[in-house]
Amino acid sequence: MEFKRIKTLKQYNKYTDLYEELVLKNLKKDAEKIDLLELLIEDFDNKTILEIGIPEDMDPVDLLVYLLEENNLSKSELARQLNVSRQLITEIINYKRNISKRMVMKLSERFKIKPAAFSQEYELKGNTKKMSVA
Repeated sequence: MEFKRIKTLKQYNKYTDLYEELVLKNLKKDAEKIDLLELLIEDFDNKTILEIGIPEDMDPVDLLVYLLEENNLSKSELARQLNVSRQLITEIINYKRNISKRMVMKLSERFKIKPAAFSQEYELKGNTKKMSVA
């Protein structure tokens, strides 16, 4: 399979799914593919962050809170739209839970923002280590 620089969300999703699949298999023969996919995904993420202009001090939770306010959405309504529990949204907003890859994709589709916006590392409250997409 020939890989190219990521230019669309569809291509990004395809590459991230393949990346996860290869990492889970953990075969030595796939090491170069994994490295290349990682570089392409990171490149797309970095380019996306620059395009949407997220301030460096705005983490994914801050962004989510901002988008809820801008779209006049309650946590309950967002939970219904994403088909997740209100508790999950509350835990994310209260820095009690990290944003999973699946949730990154749901949020990016809902708000029409590239996944990188919700993929940045941030600290959970009561934890000293940074959390990133699971």
